[in-house]
Amino acid sequence: MAKIKQDRELLKIIDDYKTFINAEKRINAPIIVSEPKGNHGTSLYTKKHLHSEFHFGNTFMTCEVRNGDKTDCSFQIVSDKFKKGVVIRYDSGGGTHKNEVPFIPLAKQSVTTPHFHKYDDNGYFLAYKIDLLNNPKQAEHLFDIDFGFPYFCQESVIYTNDEHELPEIQVFREGYLPFEREDKDPLEGINF
Repeated sequence: MAKIKQDRELLKIIDDYKTFINAEKRINAPIIVSEPKGNHGTSLYTKKHLHSEFHFGNTFMTCEVRNGDKTDCSFQIVSDKFKKGVVIRYDSGGGTHKNEVPFIPLAKQSVTTPHFHKYDDNGYFLAYKIDLLNNPKQAEHLFDIDFGFPYFCQESVIYTNDEHELPEIQVFREGYLPFEREDKDPLEGINF
C-alpha cells in the first residue's frame, strides 16, 4: 500500500476546512438510497445537496450501499472547493485502513472498520475512530447502515431543517416499497 500523500491544495484553505467541518449543515430528509450507482450497478447510491452556515463551495452528502448490503456502506461529504473533493467519509466495509504517514507509529497505523476519514492539520486524509467505534460490542452494530448513519451525521454535524434533528435514511431498490420491518404487515390498518 502506498503512503498517504499530503494534500497541499487543502493546506492552503485548512482553516476554512476546519470551520466547515464544525459548522452545522442541513439536508432535506428522509435520505432515500435507491438508485443504481453508474459504475457499480449492483450498488445503491444517492447524492443530496447540503446547506451550511459556512459556505465551502458546492457541498453534497453521498451514500453508497454496496451490492444492496446494508452492512457494507459509505457516506461522505464532497465539495468542489478543492480537487480531491472528499471532506469527510465513513466506511463500514472494506476492511482495515492503513494510515501510512511519517508521524504515526507503525503499531497505530492500522484502523479497522467501521471508521471515519478526514483531513488533519497537516493535510493528510486519515482514518480514525470515535470512542463509540472502539467499543467492540457497539462497533459490530455500526456496520449496519441504520446504526452507522446517525453517527456519521453527528460527526459531520448534519441535521434536517428542524433544530438538531438527525435525518432518517431509507434503503431500497427502485420499484420496491421500503418497509422498515419485515414482520410488519404492509396492509395493516387498511380496510377493504
